[in-house]
Parts: sequence; structure tokens; C-alpha cells
Amino acid sequence: MDVAVKLEMCRLTTQNQTNVPLDLTFHDICYTVGKGKNVKNILHQMNGTLKSGQLTAILGPSGAGKSSLMNILAGFKTIGVDGRVNLNGVERNLKIFRKQSAYIEQYDHLLQNLTVGEYMNAAAHLKLGNGVSQVEKKSNIELVMKTLGLSNNEHTRISRLSGGECKRLSIGVELFDNPAILFLDEPTSGLDSSSTLQCVALLREIARSGRTVVATIHQPSSRLLDHFDNLYIVASGSCIYQGPPGSLMPYLKTVNLNCPSYTNPADFVLDVASGEYGDVLPQLTSGIKNGRIIYEDPSISPLATPSHNSQDGVCEDENEDDVEKMKNRENRLTYATPFHTQVSVLLERTWRSIWREKMLTQVRFTTHILFGIFFGLLYQAVGNDAAFILNNAGMLYFNLIFIVFTSVMPTVVTFPLERKVLIREHLNNWYSLKAYYLAKLLADIPFQIIFPTVYLVIVYFMTGQPLSLQRFSMLLCMTIFTSLVGQGIGLVVGAVFDIQSAAFMAPTFAIPFLLFAGFFINFKSIPSYMNWMTYVSFFRYGFEGSMLAIYDYDRPPLDCSEPYCYFRFPQKFLEKFDMAHSSYSICVVGMLVYFVVMRVAGYFLLRFKVKNVG
Repeated sequence: MDVAVKLEMCRLTTQNQTNVPLDLTFHDICYTVGKGKNVKNILHQMNGTLKSGQLTAILGPSGAGKSSLMNILAGFKTIGVDGRVNLNGVERNLKIFRKQSAYIEQYDHLLQNLTVGEYMNAAAHLKLGNGVSQVEKKSNIELVMKTLGLSNNEHTRISRLSGGECKRLSIGVELFDNPAILFLDEPTSGLDSSSTLQCVALLREIARSGRTVVATIHQPSSRLLDHFDNLYIVASGSCIYQGPPGSLMPYLKTVNLNCPSYTNPADFVLDVASGEYGDVLPQLTSGIKNGRIIYEDPSISPLATPSHNSQDGVCEDENEDDVEKMKNRENRLTYATPFHTQVSVLLERTWRSIWREKMLTQVRFTTHILFGIFFGLLYQAVGNDAAFILNNAGMLYFNLIFIVFTSVMPTVVTFPLERKVLIREHLNNWYSLKAYYLAKLLADIPFQIIFPTVYLVIVYFMTGQPLSLQRFSMLLCMTIFTSLVGQGIGLVVGAVFDIQSAAFMAPTFAIPFLLFAGFFINFKSIPSYMNWMTYVSFFRYGFEGSMLAIYDYDRPPLDCSEPYCYFRFPQKFLEKFDMAHSSYSICVVGMLVYFVVMRVAGYFLLRFKVKNVG
């Protein structure tokens, strides 16, 4: 990394320096999964020290527990975890810690339809807050993009970035609020050798600015290994080495393990950790007391204690003023921006994503027009003909089905597709879950109103419904409410299930409501012990409201294209469906209750899902 970039990084960190440097120590960390006889111990009383100003690599073979350790240290995994994590000698407050740190996962979960500049702009507004002027925010954005080598990609959509560019962007958006600790899970995964070296060099410069930077690495090259200040090597859920890269081979020699010539030390130690050189892991683990001490200089008899001279996990050289500063900062920490600003920024970002997503805009809009014309041709001019009144009722019912499924299916994938983005940004303290949820609701509502309106205008006039503004408005109200309820169902199902299960469960969830709407079976014919289900069916309120809008309110007798029409009088037709004494107002209230309940349920289910991510 050249001098210019170093200067830029230094300038960036001094501009935003608000965090006290944090040394992280962990003690007797255990992690178990399963219950009863199926309990499996993943980590075994692991200890370690991660120092500020250093870049630490966590190494280990597959299944050794390095990712589990990283998730625990980052606060992403809390269930089944025992042990203690300290910051500058003070026991960690997990809620506060998530605001002082950032976690960048192995895969770059980014919103693909945004440009690099748009993503950076949203991150800057959410992380820097309203106290920083627009000029300063713009300066910071330009500085981060220049530092990361993304200036030429400002107007490039994220979907068109290379793997290395996505990784640098994932790192860059977390730098605006200068997190004291930066965790990265496999940051070099999928990158070529050149991009890997650039990425690690960048992380080293970030660490030099006073941050604690920790990354899990899979089989680094010998050249890459030298970029790290400290190695923490995991094998079978225990620590077998902690110290500088240069001291690794001398440490292995203490147990008669000699790295063959021209062999990558990282490959050699991973072979050792995999058991290919015999059962030496207990010796290596006891040699550094499972991470309690750091092997620094083989000339000092034979193991050296860490510079922080810790005893039972308390850093004795910790400055009391720094501890007090950290406690005061913990008391002040909150989201950088107020709730309304979070909603505003997220709403703009979500709106851009939806607008550029063809499935959510162009395809949906085209589908509503085409099916509107199709239903109009199929049910042409049946709206005022008593001979085809049952066909018209069927058209009103299938209108609801079409509107529900076209509103459910696009929204049912919203949370599954963005869940990883949400978890990363929310747990990295970008915004509150309430702000995210509200922004998602508000962004899609215009489409849930416009598309059904366009559809209904086509169908209403092509099928010869009564030319009454009042009746059209009442039917439109029911149609829009149905669309909004369908959106709510999609959000609820999407919040609970993954994308494959959600796509199956959403239509399945709607089937019982379809049966108790009053079209396939009259309300009086439903067994008494199942009659209550008609009152919890939103299809009932939608269908009943639609029928009342078209046939109630003193509608005059219908035309009849045949010698005799039994249902020429609309009131008699409503009696057939047990709707003669129904109330349109109650239908509106029923749909409104569903509208509210679905959204409240969706929020709490999403909250539960995010809260239990660990």
C-alpha cells in the first residue's frame, strides 16, 4: 500500500476518532450445540488476547471452530456459549459492544441494485448522523472511496462489481463511524492472489490506525502470512498457538516439529492441526495454556507472557482514565441518526432498489395490465346482465384471488432475500429494526395501490359494471385493502421462513381463507363448529365488500338477455349469498384490522428471527 493511501487512511481515522482503542481478551470460552445425549462441544475453554493496533489472523482446518470463535467474539453467537469476554479489562456489555464493533461476513451481502456511491451515501448518513454536515459527509465518502480504490466505480451497480471490489466496499461502509474493533470472516475468500494481498494490506493499515482487526483466514500463502501481526491458531476447539508469525516455527520446534524446506508455514501448521504429524495437539495447547499466554520470543525461556501481563483476564496496565472514558461512551452510545432520519434514508434506498428490480416493477405492472385485459375479455359485458350474474360474482371473487397472489408473492421474498443484509447492518448498528421495517412497508405501499387500481379500471369498464363513481370507489377500496392485506401476509411468511419455504407456505396459508369467503359455500351451510372461521377470513370481508359495492345500496333491476332471469333484482342475489343484511362498513373494519395485525405480527416475527440469529 503506497504512502498516499496510508496518509488518506490516517486522515480518515483522525477525522472520525471517537472510540477509545479497545483490547479484547476472552477467557474460558466454551461453545456447545445440541441437547441431552446429542450435545457436542465445539470450543473447549479457549483464551486469547486481541490487541488494538494489530491485525490478527485466526487460522485452523475446517471444523476446528475458528468461525464459531469469531461469531462468539463478534457477539453474533450467544446461545450455548459460556465464558467471559473483556474490553480493556471491563466485562463486555454485548449491546454496547455491537455499537463499538463491526462484523463483515465471508459473503458480501449487499443490495445489488444500488450503485457504489448510493450505498456509500446511505452508510455515511446512517453512521455519521445529523451532527455532521453534508459537506463533511461527502468528503468522508470521497475519502473512503479513494482509500479503497473505488472512486472509478462510484456510478457502477454493485451487481457488476468484481469480488475484490465487493469486499473492499463491504469494509468501506463500516469505516465511517470508526469502529474500535473490526471482525472479518474469510475476507480473502474467492479473491485472486493480487486482490487478496491488497485486501490484507488494507486491513493492516486499518489496524495501524488504532483499531483491533481480526480475520479468519483459510490457507494463507507464506507471503500473506507476513502481513499479519498476530496469529491465533485453532485445532479441535482449542488454541495451539498465539503469537507473531515469525515465532510460529520456533514454537513448533519446541515439540520437535520441523517445517520442511520450501513448505508454506501456514500449510505445515494446518497439517499439524489436522493430526497428520501425530497426536501433538495436547502438547501445543498446554504449551500456551490454551491461549492464556502469547509466544513472542523464543530467546525468552521458552515462552513469554503477553505485554498486557494479564491475570485472570484483567489487563493490569489498563489506564483507569481509559476505562472511565469507555464507560462514559457506553452510556452515550445510541444510533447515530434519529428514527425519522433512519426511515428517510432507508426509504430512499429501498425505493431505488424496488424501482430497478424488474420483477417488482415492470413485470408486476405488465402482469396487472395483461390480466386486466384477459379478465375483461373473458367476462365481457356481464356486469349489468342478470342472465350472467353468477359469472359476475365469480369475476369479483377471482379478482380478489389475483390481487392477493400478485401482492403476496413479490413481498414474500423481501425478507428472505435481504435477511443477511439486514442482520449485518442492524447488528453493526446502522439502524433500528423498526426503522427498517417501516421503510420496507412504506416503499411498497404505492405499488400496492397503483397496480390494483390500473387493473380494476380495465376490468371494471370492460365487464360493464355500473357507471357509478360511488360503486367504483367502494370496489376499489376493497381491492386496495385486499392488496395491502396480501402484502402483510407476504411480509409475515417471509419473516418466518427461508425463501423456498416461504414460496410454498404463502399460497398454502391462503387456502383456508379462500374456502370461508362465502363463494364456494354459503355461510348458512357451514357447520356451526367451523362457522367462526368465516370471521377470521379476510377473503370473506373482501368478497362481501365487493358484492355489496356492486349490488347493494338500492341498485335498480338488472337487464336480462334471456326470457326470464331469477336474479334480476340485486337484493335477491345478495340473499342467495347470505349478504342481504351485511354491512360494507364492517367489511372495511375487518380488512383494516387485518391490515394492522399482519404488520404488527410481521414486525415481531422479524424481530424474533433477528434476535435469535446467534
